[in-house]
Amino acid sequence: MERSTSPPKLPEMIHLGLGWIGDHGGGLERYQHGVCSAHAKAGEAVTAWVQSRTPITSDVNYNVVAFASQDQPRRQKLANLSKLAAERHEGEPYLMISHHASVGASLAQCTGPKTGIVHFHGPWADEASVEGAPWWKTSIQRRTERRSYQSASRVITLSKFFKDIAIEKYDVEPDRIRVVPGGIDANNADSGVSRLHARALLNWPTDRPIALTVRRLVRRVGVDILIEALPAVVSKHPDFLLMVGGSGPMKQQLQQRVADLGLNDNVQLLGFIPEEELSLSYCAADFSIVPTQELEGFGLVVIESMATGTPTLVTPVGSLPEVVNDLGKDLILEDKSSIAISQGIIQALAGDRRLPSDQQCKDFVREHFDWSVISPKLLDVYREAVR
Repeated sequence: MERSTSPPKLPEMIHLGLGWIGDHGGGLERYQHGVCSAHAKAGEAVTAWVQSRTPITSDVNYNVVAFASQDQPRRQKLANLSKLAAERHEGEPYLMISHHASVGASLAQCTGPKTGIVHFHGPWADEASVEGAPWWKTSIQRRTERRSYQSASRVITLSKFFKDIAIEKYDVEPDRIRVVPGGIDANNADSGVSRLHARALLNWPTDRPIALTVRRLVRRVGVDILIEALPAVVSKHPDFLLMVGGSGPMKQQLQQRVADLGLNDNVQLLGFIPEEELSLSYCAADFSIVPTQELEGFGLVVIESMATGTPTLVTPVGSLPEVVNDLGKDLILEDKSSIAISQGIIQALAGDRRLPSDQQCKDFVREHFDWSVISPKLLDVYREAVR
């Protein structure tokens, strides 16, 4: 009789990221925290090196080191990081895992050629270009990205869409790329309360149809296009209310556009939604919307919403169709225009667009995107890097 053996434990994993989930972190920070927490729960030694404006006080099950604040000059950040890496390099073996090229590239020489892991969360230079960054800045960013990705033993992308970008734009060899979708703690993401109860707790109206979008307020995510779609929606459903969660450079511009379109009674810009209120906010909405216009590599907000039982309408951009297609094709809008978005919302409100039930949404996330499913896949890729 063969004896079953457990997979070998990895050396200490050091996850290198941009920010900290407790310091107004966004999707990247939530993802990195989820990975670290899931792997620590699996018995692996996990440390996160992050930037944070505030002291690390959160009670988590892994070690967290703040090597710098986002407000420090970049040269100082990298100096702090290099010193930390040099001190760590003299100790026990470890596996460096980068979540952003801006910090990961600076440590390529510390981990040696092709000995680390890079999580490819998106083409940094292209995203900056969409937001209007000057050519010289995006040129530096692109060189930094190439150095980071070329130094890695394995590059993990969140979707086939991002795998293609890594190959075509950064010349990463296909045999070094592994596609592993994003993940969440489905139990923790589900608030466990009814929609009406969630609205009461948040002081949201209980007698109006409500949609929610949670995004960083930058151009490529399409919140401006979503707002342009609303006059057509409101003409048919005057009581419709859109809640917009998130902060970013476009906030004032969006607020002005809401006023110009006469939508002050139909749109609320909530600002940054704290982590402890996020699942409650998703739960309170009838459906959520992800109106991305460019470069969506996964869309963590999609599965965060559906984990609470709230279906998500998405534009057919990047990997968004990959995420929701198996749950329901009606979740995918016809295109990314304001006309398609308004038509999708109107159809959803009228019941003419078939949306999955609350339980179907929850079951789908648990079966495909819970950390119990995703975490072992990531550990398998990490083991490849140290063989």
